[in-house]
Amino acid sequence: MKAIKFFVAAMAMAFAMNANAKIFEDNHFMINANVGGIKGPLGYSEGGFGLGAGFQTTVYESSWVSLAWDVLQFEWNAPFDSPGDIDWVNFKTGIRAFSPSFAKDHLRVYTNFDLGYTNVLIKEIDRDIDDGVLKIEEEMKGHSAFGLAWGIGLQLNKKISLGYTLEYDTFTEFKKHFATIGYTF
Repeated sequence: MKAIKFFVAAMAMAFAMNANAKIFEDNHFMINANVGGIKGPLGYSEGGFGLGAGFQTTVYESSWVSLAWDVLQFEWNAPFDSPGDIDWVNFKTGIRAFSPSFAKDHLRVYTNFDLGYTNVLIKEIDRDIDDGVLKIEEEMKGHSAFGLAWGIGLQLNKKISLGYTLEYDTFTEFKKHFATIGYTF
């Protein structure tokens, strides 16, 4: 419930700050899909995937760099083999920098750095023997953490981007390495 309140408050703040500008002139909605590997603190690795959506606004443009504020990004990540056993739900904000366009169709390099809240959902299993009968109870428990993400990639045109993202959270200390494809509306 706290995450929903945070999401609503952040979106209201973002729209209020741009109230004097033409609505959606330099603002964009974006979605992304991640595929890659998740490496645990003990060295084991497994494949993982994720889906995300966010709101972005342009804050500075010049001939050599463009800066955009990723006002709010929501993302869900999970391992391939057990997407219901451990999930990461992220709410982040950050900055994205773009190089000048170096080809005809808006081809440019970008890097981003995002910080925020991560809720790690872990399925906990309790096994109990009662009157000789094994009882198994499963419960999803959420754990709050600080999360960060860093990425680099190519903005292929005004809508499509391809890149690499490294994500980390302070609770599980897992490092998530993802190939990312994004689409901007």
